Amino acid sequence: MKLKTFIIAFAAIACCSLRMSAQEMGIFNHLGVAAEIGTAGLGIELSAPVTPYLAVRAGWTAMPKLKYSGDVDIESSSPSIIDDEVNVEGKLNMSDMKLLVDLYPSKSGSFHFTVGAFFGKEKVVTAYNTEPFLDPSEWGVSGVMLGDYRVTSDAQGNVSADIKVKSFKPYVGIGWGRAVPKKRLGFSFDMGVQFWGKPSVWTTTKDSFGDSTYSKLEKSDVDNEDANKAFDILSKVSVYPYIAFRINTRIF
Repeated sequence: MKLKTFIIAFAAIACCSLRMSAQEMGIFNHLGVAAEIGTAGLGIELSAPVTPYLAVRAGWTAMPKLKYSGDVDIESSSPSIIDDEVNVEGKLNMSDMKLLVDLYPSKSGSFHFTVGAFFGKEKVVTAYNTEPFLDPSEWGVSGVMLGDYRVTSDAQGNVSADIKVKSFKPYVGIGWGRAVPKKRLGFSFDMGVQFWGKPSVWTTTKDSFGDSTYSKLEKSDVDNEDANKAFDILSKVSVYPYIAFRINTRIF
């Protein structure tokens, strides 16, 4: 019991000493919390200054789960089609953790360069039909044809597709404002880009052995003018613009 008390007391003294040393050196001597809104959605983050020229930030951002739906006509002679029109819904599903480093050219200035990374979900958009339109008894066999490519159904007679990006997204940008404000309350602004790679479309199809498999859909797989245009657009959005407005509060 005495040993346990001694260890606790020693740890407390060590923490206090480190805190006092950090304050004297101006390193990690403050802690801030912030709420943000921007192109990555809503977010929250913690921040701390390492030196007057350097600060670190860690947080989380998420977009509201926006949905869009519309009716699509189905033209097929397949007996598995039980409806000639289907309602398709697309859902946005973006959320990331982030770790950023701010570099201040001036000891007392607010302008900064930022480097770091966002990391989170790969599937940023999912599209699916809201009601079954294929015969469930033929799941994995029946499907929707995109040119020569067959998107096969699941056990409930549904089909779906996902747009995926890299889960690790390096970030570079610039901004204005201190991560931890000098006063109790402050504001900051950031602008930059996430390098999330070339978005890809993934869906379920038949493999060479006749089995259903979740795989990447290539432009060459689809001989369709509208689909080709969609692939051309996706190939040009390999970066995601990041703009954020933030309210910062200094905890201590």
